[in-house]
Amino acid sequence: MSGPDTASERQRPLMEATLRIIGRNGIDGVTHRAVAAEAGLSLGAITHHFKSRDALVEAALHHALTRETARLRALALGLQDRTFDMEAWLDGLTGWYADELKDNAEIHIACYEAFLAAARNPRHADVVQAWFETWRQSAALALAAAGSAAPQRHAGLFVAVLIGLVLQQLAVPRRGFRREARAALATLAGGLLAQDA
Repeated sequence: MSGPDTASERQRPLMEATLRIIGRNGIDGVTHRAVAAEAGLSLGAITHHFKSRDALVEAALHHALTRETARLRALALGLQDRTFDMEAWLDGLTGWYADELKDNAEIHIACYEAFLAAARNPRHADVVQAWFETWRQSAALALAAAGSAAPQRHAGLFVAVLIGLVLQQLAVPRRGFRREARAALATLAGGLLAQDA
């Protein structure tokens, strides 16, 4: 099985199909047959790559982790090449999420399903922990660039609020999500940085 950063082009449709099923029906809804139907592939194509349902689910969750955190990581790493601009960073972050939640909501619902799955079954804890850790590291880079004296601690708070905002939007979509989320995160970041002034 490929790791989280090495999903082949051939496996990517399987990952996306699995995540859509998780988003609609939860992890228990994933079967080889359901993924084959969702991806428009033969059952043999699925079982060739993933012998067990657990392997398929784990690979899909790792794929979701890589996919979702790549954007924030790219935004944060880009800050090392120029003077940090908090406004531009928040615009990029909330803009990406606004588009994602409109076009790919099921994939993000799958991430929250993974949180619940980890609470019930420790086999899913590693991928969820990696998801949180990648987010915290990426946010810490940005907050450090903004002048935070405690970027790791501040990143934990920032990510917790962002996760809550995204969950609310998935549960009860609002037209003003981008504006409201940006305002909330700007207020939070401003307050955290003011503590250090």
